[in-house]
Amino acid sequence: MADVEWIQRDDYYWQGPPGWTICRVFVDGMWQYELWFSRGDNGTIYGMRASLPAAQDLYRQKLG
Repeated sequence: MADVEWIQRDDYYWQGPPGWTICRVFVDGMWQYELWFSRGDNGTIYGMRASLPAAQDLYRQKLG
């Protein structure tokens, strides 16, 4: 699978392939990165990781 480009839109949001985003959130006293897939008004969280590279790896695992 080719590397996916994640475009940073601001300090809290990265846009990937159509429908896929990674959001940086502050949970339980630390920063986490949530992997989301959204289509229209519906969104599904696919997981949360401690770093952006780990969230990007999770995306690769979900498609693998």
